[in-house]
Amino acid sequence: MKYQQVFDLKPQLNFPYFCCTFDKTQFQMSDFDTYGVQFPDKLNKAVDKRKVEYLAGRICARQALKLLGIPNVQINNGEDRAPIWPPKALGSISHTQDIAIAMVASSQQLKGLGLDIEQHMSAKQESELQKHILHPLEIAQFNALSQKISCPLSVIFSAKESIYKALYSSVKRFFGFDSAQLVNFNDNQLFFTITETLSANVPINTKVTVFYQINQHYVLTECAFEGY
Repeated sequence: MKYQQVFDLKPQLNFPYFCCTFDKTQFQMSDFDTYGVQFPDKLNKAVDKRKVEYLAGRICARQALKLLGIPNVQINNGEDRAPIWPPKALGSISHTQDIAIAMVASSQQLKGLGLDIEQHMSAKQESELQKHILHPLEIAQFNALSQKISCPLSVIFSAKESIYKALYSSVKRFFGFDSAQLVNFNDNQLFFTITETLSANVPINTKVTVFYQINQHYVLTECAFEGY
């Protein structure tokens, strides 16, 4: 099976990354050995879709770390399901449909890094899921964004996923969509305010910026957290 680095959305943050496309119908268990990725026991009962997504994400993570000067590292998951990055590095992994992507940085540069790739929601989902994803005070900004792009909820959902990943290492607990409020945006950035104290390192009113871009089918968002 081939995992090819072909995708037209390029991350805007200037950190090492690797993106690949894959065909899950061609997946074989031997692909783990072929690409030097350890198969985790917890996936023994998983469907092939979950296995191939995990493999593609780890291929991307290993290649991104190699670009950072850290070769031949296995990226396992902790009990909280978050990737365990090697010392002096941090990163983020995302996948959807037939695309996986990973980005990494030195832990001396950032406190957290998040990126997320999503397929566009359907028009029905864009309408029905607003109350689950939007903060009550960001409706006006959402309506303004909807005048600029065709999939505003998909973008905000993805952005909040990136924020969660970027802040998690500083928070170390679950927090919901209401914890981040969109307060402004431009053609490639979304500006959020954290609405509650998530930890000593992420107090209320912390400002977070997310880069975003879309193509015909996908949304890509990125968030670098430098600390409070």
